[in-house]
Formats: sequence, C-alpha cells, structure tokens
Amino acid sequence: MYCCAGSACKKIPAAEPIDPETLDELWTKLAIPGQQRGVSAIYGNIDDTLVVATMYMIYLTTDQGNSWQLVVDAGRGISGFARVEGELNALDAFTDGEATARTPFLYSTDHGKTWTTHGKFDGEVYDNIKINRKRVLLTEDQYYWITPSVAPVDESTGEELAHPDEIHRHRDGGEYAIYFPSARRMNYLYLDNYQRLYVGTEGTRFVWSTAGNNRTFPTHTDSAFIYIGRKPVGVDDL
Repeated sequence: MYCCAGSACKKIPAAEPIDPETLDELWTKLAIPGQQRGVSAIYGNIDDTLVVATMYMIYLTTDQGNSWQLVVDAGRGISGFARVEGELNALDAFTDGEATARTPFLYSTDHGKTWTTHGKFDGEVYDNIKINRKRVLLTEDQYYWITPSVAPVDESTGEELAHPDEIHRHRDGGEYAIYFPSARRMNYLYLDNYQRLYVGTEGTRFVWSTAGNNRTFPTHTDSAFIYIGRKPVGVDDL
C-alpha cells in the first residue's frame, strides 16, 4: 500500500493480521515467542508475576505477558510448580500418565526470579509433594479437568488420530465440556488465587500435512500458548 503527496510516495507497512482468539470475550491468549515446546507448568498470576515452563525453560512475566524473561534453562523437563512455605519448587517427574508432577529439583525463594539446586527443607518434605497437572478442585466433588475429545479416525488405516483436548467441569455427579476458543493439545491446568483458570497448551494444528507420499497428522507443535479465563470461576457457576 502506498500514500502519495505531491511527487513523493511512501510505502505504508501492512497492518499485522489480528489473531481472532485475542479478541475472545471469555479467554485471554498469551504466546511465548520462539518456543518449540508447549507450556508444561504454570504458577503465580498474570496481574503480578507469572512463572511458566516450556518443558526445559522457565520464563517469567511481570507485565501481563507483554514481555517474557528467560530465567533458567533447566536442562530437564519441568512437570509442575509447587510452593512450600515461601519456597517455589520446580518438579521434574511426570507421573500417573503425565497427570501429576513430583520430585522437586530446582528451588526459588524470590517467586521464580532466581533458582538454585539446593532446597531449604529435608528430603521428607519434598518426597510428599504431588501436584495435579490436569485437574483443579473447587470442592471435593466440583472440579475442572483436561480430557481428550472424541478421536477422529484415519479412513485408510482405521486408527485413531491425535486430537485436541477439552476442559470438562464435574459437578453434582455430572460432567460437561466448557467453552474454549481453539482446538489445542492441553498440557497443564492451573487456578490462581483470584480463581481464574489458566490452560497451558501447544501450538498443534489438527490438519493433515502432505509431502510427497508422506502424510503427517497433526501438522506441528511449534508454539507455547497460555489461555487465561477473564472471569473467576466458582462453585455457583453453571
């Protein structure tokens, strides 16, 4: 596009396309640029300090996701975060089919800004830490959890294909899927101290990619996205 005044013409840069998910009324979407892994752990809150792991890397934002600071390359997969008496622990064990996280291996006393390999408690304290990665409780019988949706089937092989996940709410013995703005592979579910729901996802595209005689499904998993509920959830929500 050009704008001409007299004999001078200037090229006006085209506006960046707007991601429609960023305009969603119920969810805020954040991206951590340049990641080849999805979000594997979340801690804190977006209004203050949010700590996020993209498998091996720990990032921190204090400006609501406008910028991200890489604080440590752990060199090991990070399955979750747990806080014990003022100490934030990064865990590295994926247990129960990746539904839970255990075994602290990094420790921070300044809310994730710096980390050390030496914790301040004895082994018994750390042995008892267990975090649910894909379920958050409101009460003992009311909770949100990540569950696979109905799997599509490859017509040529009859095998189930990789498929996006859903967030379900369990209440009063029943269960239903809640609204989510995109088809994603979901890794982590977290509830902050304001009762807002956070979802750590990958950038998987659930479409076929064809190169010659080879077909790949899904296409790629090359981005880390976080979705944050704009409103608190509660036991009285429908």
